[in-house]
Amino acid sequence: MKVDEKEIDSYLDKLKIKEKSIEDRKIYAEVLDLRTLKVLYKLSAKGYIKAMGGVVSTGKEANVFYADGRDEEGNDIPLAVKIYRIETSEFYKMDEYLFGDKRFDMRKFSKKEIVYIWTEKEFRNLVRAKEGKVNVPKPVKYLKNVILMEFIGEDEIPAPTLAEIGSKLSEIVDVEELFEKIIENVKKLYEVKLVHADLSEYNILLFDDEPWLIDMGQSVLIDHPLSEKYLERDLKNILRFFSKFNIKRDLDKLKLIIKEV
Repeated sequence: MKVDEKEIDSYLDKLKIKEKSIEDRKIYAEVLDLRTLKVLYKLSAKGYIKAMGGVVSTGKEANVFYADGRDEEGNDIPLAVKIYRIETSEFYKMDEYLFGDKRFDMRKFSKKEIVYIWTEKEFRNLVRAKEGKVNVPKPVKYLKNVILMEFIGEDEIPAPTLAEIGSKLSEIVDVEELFEKIIENVKKLYEVKLVHADLSEYNILLFDDEPWLIDMGQSVLIDHPLSEKYLERDLKNILRFFSKFNIKRDLDKLKLIIKEV
């Protein structure tokens, strides 16, 4: 349920929204309900969010905003504030990634609760990946449908995805070296018993000539009944993208490389 304009303005003021365009403020008003505004205010009151910034991306499942913030150790850190949309998220797409994950009890849940579980799942996946030295944004905090994580980019401008860079990638980096770095990150992820499960050029950022894996909500443990299928799909997506740059690898050999201890 949407809040009225005065209520929205009151909460936006409490959150110390940076001076942004009218369009940015309009997006804040359109995508944030009272429930989410209260969550953001709690995170702000606890010191994690110092000031909310502009819109990074919007989508059916989630919206991402920039924020100046602090991590658990009290260090200043640029944040990506990822907010899952409770009313419009397509829950049927989440089922196969949630059921079969032993970390979560899925016997009873409401529409709202499944989004909260998904949010927790992404946060825990990021923590596990970071502990395995995978290039993922540093997770900072989660609460209900909001995740705070390290912002990958500079001057409030997000790092581009490989999809956004497209054919110009070969002008920026050594694409073969980048390919090997991505495979190494997939391997590190597997070593901490995770499969990304939705890896493609659309959720790999390029920053400082390094690949950064994002969107870890659907990532599953390797004992998930569909983990093998997901791993193969991830690798096929990577091979398809890099084939444009005349990089070819055998899929089965890549799978063995990923799984070798």
